[in-house]
Amino acid sequence: MSIRITQEDIQPCLIGSTVMTTLTNYGYILYTLNMLKSLEPFGLDKQLFIVTIDEKSCRILQKRGYHAICIEQESNGTVLDKFYPWNTKGYDKVCYYKLELIYRLLSLQTNVVLIDGDIVFRSNPVHAINEWNALDHDVWIQNDGTDDTDTSNMCTGYMMIRSTEKMIGLYDCISDPTKYATCVFDNNDQTYFNRYVKSSCTMVALPLLLYPNGNIFYHMPEIKENCVLVHFNWAKGHMKMAKMKEHKMWLLTPEEEVT
Repeated sequence: MSIRITQEDIQPCLIGSTVMTTLTNYGYILYTLNMLKSLEPFGLDKQLFIVTIDEKSCRILQKRGYHAICIEQESNGTVLDKFYPWNTKGYDKVCYYKLELIYRLLSLQTNVVLIDGDIVFRSNPVHAINEWNALDHDVWIQNDGTDDTDTSNMCTGYMMIRSTEKMIGLYDCISDPTKYATCVFDNNDQTYFNRYVKSSCTMVALPLLLYPNGNIFYHMPEIKENCVLVHFNWAKGHMKMAKMKEHKMWLLTPEEEVT
């Protein structure tokens, strides 16, 4: 089964020619809700285009007023509704759907801002997105390294991709599935970008002090006062949640955690 998205689906979420999107499932729903709550002060939480892998998470999000659609994907007859830690069985399937989501949205001539659910926003991201839209680069993307000059490992948890024929072709994971197959046991969609996309596009690496990955933030937590977002990667399993709570960025109340 493949993802089917129409122009009508994304119309309520468009910011000009750009759509902000995330992929989630029931096992990841609390992280997604926390990320959405961090967007609420900027009026963006209800403008995010959310794609879910299972019906249960879709119903929860829709009931809370979010714009969510379900692709109801199955793997060997099993709905992918669990929390899948990094590079475990099931994680590879979820990452493939992220690639396909990007491809389908780009094919609608829509620029895509992909947001992972383990991100917490500290300021309004739209200001930067509007600036990027006025430029000509293909991709703006978070750096997963420790130095702004080192762009060897870019992070696909937060990035904007411009819709062009070139980028649609680079993200076409359907016509040639063998490329993704080489990444399944090697960081999946992030390796796909670094191996097959990065060298063929014009890319801007986002500054680490404004868009810190977890490795940067855990060593310099004071930067949260001035950054656009914090990405709580570089933490295994539900250590993500523990890190968010430690740094006062778990925003959900106990009542909001009830799903």
